Parts: sequence; C-alpha cells; structure tokens
Amino acid sequence: MAISMSQVEVALLVLSIPLVYFLFVASRTEIEKQHDALFRAFPEVGFREEWFHGIRATIRSLWNMADWASEGYSKFTKRDTPYLMPTMDRGTMIILPTEQMKSVGRLPEDRLDVFGTLQEQIQAKYTVHDQRIIRDPYHRYLIPSQLTRDLNVLTDPMIIELEDGFKSTWGAPSEWKEVPIWQACFHVIARVANSALCGAPLCNNERYIALLESQSVALFGGATLISITPKLLRPMVGYLVRLWCSYYAKAFAKLCAPYIEARIKGTTQEVPRDSGDKTPTKDALQLIINEAISRNDPTQLSAPLIAERLLITNNVSLHSMTLTLNNLIMCLITSDPSLGYIEALREECDKALRDAGGRWTSEAVRRLRLMDSALRESMRVAPFASVAMARTVIDPKGISIKHENNSILVPQGVILASPMESIHSDETTYQDAHHFNIFRFVSIEGHEGDPAGKTYTNTKLTATPDDHFFGFGTSKNPCPGRFLAVHEMKLVLAYILTNYDVEYSKARHQPTNLLAMKLPKMDATLRVRKRST
Repeated sequence: MAISMSQVEVALLVLSIPLVYFLFVASRTEIEKQHDALFRAFPEVGFREEWFHGIRATIRSLWNMADWASEGYSKFTKRDTPYLMPTMDRGTMIILPTEQMKSVGRLPEDRLDVFGTLQEQIQAKYTVHDQRIIRDPYHRYLIPSQLTRDLNVLTDPMIIELEDGFKSTWGAPSEWKEVPIWQACFHVIARVANSALCGAPLCNNERYIALLESQSVALFGGATLISITPKLLRPMVGYLVRLWCSYYAKAFAKLCAPYIEARIKGTTQEVPRDSGDKTPTKDALQLIINEAISRNDPTQLSAPLIAERLLITNNVSLHSMTLTLNNLIMCLITSDPSLGYIEALREECDKALRDAGGRWTSEAVRRLRLMDSALRESMRVAPFASVAMARTVIDPKGISIKHENNSILVPQGVILASPMESIHSDETTYQDAHHFNIFRFVSIEGHEGDPAGKTYTNTKLTATPDDHFFGFGTSKNPCPGRFLAVHEMKLVLAYILTNYDVEYSKARHQPTNLLAMKLPKMDATLRVRKRST
C-alpha cells in the first residue's frame, strides 16, 4: 500500500514526542558542562538555582526567550555588558551589546562565521537534498544583484502575476468579504517572486506553488526539530527530516525538469553573448544556466541540480517576505483608524500610479517613499525574532570579548547574537517605540490641507541596515536580496490599496514566541471589497 506524505509527516511528529524526554536526559552532560565550565565569567538570564538547572532552563527557552532577551537588555545590554542565554536549539548563547557586536563583526569570516551559521540554522546538511549548492552557492549573490539591475523589465511580469494571484485568492467582491492574510500573501508573493526567478508557466503553476509551500514547511519545521535535538542524536532525526525534505525536492525537480532542459537546450544553441552586453537577463533561471555553462562542468547543467538552486532561493526568500508582508498588513489594519494610515498610503499609491500613466514601473515603486517608511516601521515593531544576527566562533584559538575591565576568551563553537527585538523597541532610540507610526522614517513637505502637494523624503530606507535596525541584517552582512524583496513587497501592497477597500480591525493578534522566533497567527483574516473606480 502506498504511503502518502501526510502519513509520513504525522508519523514524524508522533515519533518526536516520546523522544523529547530521552533527548534532554541525553543532553544533560553537554548542557551542564557548557554552562558551568565555559561561561562562569558572564552574567546570565533564564537560569535558576535548581537541580539540572541547564536542562530545565533549556526547556523553558521554548517559550521564554523573548522575555529573557527583554530582561537581559534592561539589566545588562544597556550597561554594555554581555550576558548568557540558554536556548534549546543553539546551546548557551552570548548576547552582545550593540557596540561589541559591531566590533566582533569586523573580524574575518575565518574567525567569526556568518554563512555557516545560517546553514546550521536551516540544518542544510539534512534539509538540502543536493549538497553541491551548499558547497558552491553562487546563486546566493548572482541572482539578487543581477535581478535588481533589471527591475524595470521585470516589473511588468510581476504585475501580471499580481492581478491573477489576487483574482484567484480574494476575487473581486462588491460587498465586504473576509479573506485570509497569510495564505494570500504566500500565494501572491510566490507568483510575483517567481515571475522574476523562473517566469511563466512555472510561476503560475498551482502544483509548483503548492510544492514551494510544502517544502518550506518541511525545511523550517524539520530544521527546528533537528536543532532541538542533541548533537549525538541529530543523525537519526536528521535522516527522517531528510526523507521529508527530499520527497518535495524530488517532486519539485521532476515538475521543473522539462522546462529547465528546454531552456538549457535553447541557451546552448544561441550565439554566446558578449561580456559587455547589457541586455536584461530573462530571469534567475537563465542566470543559473548561464553560470553553469561558464563553469565548463557538464554536471553543473543537471536539471535536478538547477532545480534545487531555484528551490533553495525560494525557500530563503518566500518565507521572510510572506512574514514581513503579513505583519505589515496586520499593523495597518489594527492601527487607530483616526490616524488614517491606510488612506495616506493609498493616496500616495494613487498619485504614483497616475504619474506613471496608470501602469506600475520600477521608478513608480521607488517613489512610494511613505510606503517604504511603513515597511521599515512594521519590520521594526514586528520583527521576525527576539534574538538574531547570530555568528559562530570558528577560530580554534577563540576570540576575546570585553566584560567589565577584563577580556574573556570565548572558545570555538560558541554562538554570539544580538537582542534584535529589544534594540528595535528602545525608547532612547525611537520615541514612543512600541507605537506603529508609518511616518517615522520620512520628512514631510507641503501644506497639511493640500494632500496632492504633499511630498515625502525618506530619512532612512528599509533596505539600509544600521545599528538600531536589523530587518535585513547588519551593515557589514546585509541580505543580498533586500532591494528585490522591498520592490516586490511594496508592489504587492500598492496593488492591494489601489484595487481593494480594506477594513480596519479591532482584533489584535500577538505573535507566538517559539524559541527566538516570532510566529504570526496563521489563520488571521481581514475584510476587503473591490474598490470602486
């Protein structure tokens, strides 16, 4: 009898439950040794004077990390003091003050690792089917840098997917209709992003979108399950997660193979482009194929390998963009209606669209300065995690951390991080920090009674990280795809505001804290109706 993947997923979940007790008992020596022997010099949060204090604190980290980060920020970070925090998925971390994180952030990658820490976070050695894309991730920088330059050409296909995507998810109701937020955001963002990644017909193929969603759940859910497992037992749990992820990766590769092979055939029969040719690239898939051909390695032109590069690019980008757009919409609809945030953004969108002749262009999207401020503000007040910007010490000799008047040697393997949520809500940096204010990052010119003559100038852009905003990483290691992501998210929200009336809501959904993650309410809804023209 054939076993469906839903049965496998349920079996995997059931299997994980009886393992929990055994896993923590097995981890006792590792946790207690790390805390007691290596970090006596630093203050700490989360630990108590109790039997098996390391194990019990680690268990509590499942739901307490956000509170601990806030406590540690007021007690220690504000006094420029590093402190320890127990975590179930990363061991005992050192949370650094901003200035010290900047200082150690300048260390070379052979001493303090960033990319490897990200791979460990998604447990890439188990969740990624073909390890060649981890060893040689050329797609990571090639795709966003090139596509950002070609946004003017790529915007038209994005609009087509936007229109069709919202028709299929929200429709065009003449009366108020309750619609899902997360589901629509993922579905539409997936189509818009993939219009630039692989183009039609894949980008609007329902099976393709469904596989992206299922693989995203398998990758992030599986990675979390592996991460809370002690290292000794990770191969066993990792094997089960690898089966889960590989199922979707193989199905994805099988679906994409005919299109990829046809593209490879068409590319190899073309006259090679001159190195100085500035003709816009068709999409990310073409970039990957061109790069694979330039390697003079036939194995790089394997359709499954190229499909996996396309898949990992989607995994990394779709989840974060969907979460950010979901949070922005929630911030807007739960704001005080008397502030008129939705109306102010719609007014800006209408003007930009009129000035562009009724069709969105990359320049018109760039002119949505108030929307950029709203996006940055939502990422500030509703961050994706309480603790982030993790770096791993990989120097065998360790690195030195300043504590009081001493320099403490931090050994290889220890993870350093920043209390992102607390930094984002610091009242000394942001006035009325816990209040969502779409005007926070713009200056306004023009008369208050003349909306048409009002202009906005950004004081800080969403895509620009600084010492007090980590929505797209740090100044030294920013997200390479941030400009493309901001363009796509602004385009999606602009489409919503110019085509739908959106009703304010009194419902306020607080995110669920799971480890450092801030999980949104997945079944949240809003009420919309087709906007009259």
